[in-house]
Amino acid sequence: MRTRLCTFLVILTLVIMFSVVAGLKPAISEEKIQEFSLTKTDEVNKKWNLEAESADLSNDPIIKLYKVKLSIFEKQKITTRLTGEQGYINKKTEDIHLEKNIIVRRVDGTQIKTAYIDWMAKTETFNTEAKVFITRKNIELTGYGLSADPGFKTMCIKKFPVMEIKREGTK
Repeated sequence: MRTRLCTFLVILTLVIMFSVVAGLKPAISEEKIQEFSLTKTDEVNKKWNLEAESADLSNDPIIKLYKVKLSIFEKQKITTRLTGEQGYINKKTEDIHLEKNIIVRRVDGTQIKTAYIDWMAKTETFNTEAKVFITRKNIELTGYGLSADPGFKTMCIKKFPVMEIKREGTK
């Protein structure tokens, strides 16, 4: 019995040492939760609400998110929704990163698609360097890189913008 215990302790010690040397974090410090939700408010009003089907919590400031929805509020009403397959939020800075099949939808019908997008809390702007596709009614706009205000009312395509305006009745 004592030999088994010693063998177990030696193996456990080697596994922990190997994970530290390899730069892996021990799984003991992480916790997976279902139905994550976080709301940012100013003194009175909601600014945004971040939801995820699941999240990985750990001791570091990064919370990993899966199946993410970010809702942007203006005058207590949702004006913009962002969805992505995964992302993270930095608990210290409140910066948010969403990636994989990002779709942004505004209440006015504007839709934006990109590979990833970042919310920079300090400047309260959305940014990406990836290719973007913007559609609204009969206008299609593509380019690389995007900077936008919180409600995506003002947007700037950074490189190679191309706009196509379709006449009514054409496809």
